[in-house]
Amino acid sequence: MILASPLSPLPPLKSVCAFGQIDFINVLPITHVLRAEKPANMSLVMDNPGDLNRKYLRKELDLGAMSSHYFLQDGGFELFPDISISAQGPVGSVLFFSRRPLGELDRVRVGVPLASASSVQLLHILLKESYGVQAHFVPLARPELPEGVDDVPLDAFLLIGDRALTVDDDLTRSGAISHYERLDLGQWWCEKYKLPMVFGVWGARKSWQEANAEDFASIAAFLAGSYARGLGDDFAVVLAEASERTGLDIERLRHYYRSELDYTFTPAHAEGLALYQDLCRKYELL
Repeated sequence: MILASPLSPLPPLKSVCAFGQIDFINVLPITHVLRAEKPANMSLVMDNPGDLNRKYLRKELDLGAMSSHYFLQDGGFELFPDISISAQGPVGSVLFFSRRPLGELDRVRVGVPLASASSVQLLHILLKESYGVQAHFVPLARPELPEGVDDVPLDAFLLIGDRALTVDDDLTRSGAISHYERLDLGQWWCEKYKLPMVFGVWGARKSWQEANAEDFASIAAFLAGSYARGLGDDFAVVLAEASERTGLDIERLRHYYRSELDYTFTPAHAEGLALYQDLCRKYELL
């Protein structure tokens, strides 16, 4: 069941704005509707979560999608309500693979994507909370299967986004899947804490929100209904584009959007986000 408000038309904004949007298929139901309905004085800035975070940090962007970790770390953004990038079980696109038992990863080199913030810190939390280990994270620019960096092998790696969705098939075809322990970070969080895991949110800089209160309200209402259209009337178009971008079949993508991803933001999501913040502070990740 898709819980969302009816889509409110997005009127011309009173101010020109650049809107940051994650360039992964996980938000394609929202991106598709934004591209179709945004007013002329709103431009979309598409990038991965890590680079969008850096653009917010440099004040190149005032509003848009961002990692939950950046939202919590900055503290200067107002949430757009009723929308998030979350999971209430396996998420399918935040996956950790290890050649070693996870309890043996203390001080071991682990490849993590530069494109991520929330997921990398979630992996820190997972390893400390469940296994009491502190791995040595090696940032990687390319979302691939890293065999090693500087000729030093990596025993484990984290993949996120579109690449994570296709890695299982690649590892199965190569026969390497049997060499790895595989962990879905959304599943781990939800099973351990019984709360949604909020990976990303939409927000606006508080100074922008205060100066553009009407525009903020219009965008908030639009976003709250956008994913219902992307997963409803326009779902076939979204699925076709996602399949073209990833090579995944339609049924796998249908399951991803309808059963793994969660775009709502309820009191339980707020509680999950607050717990994530507390755990990040516990391990000095904020």
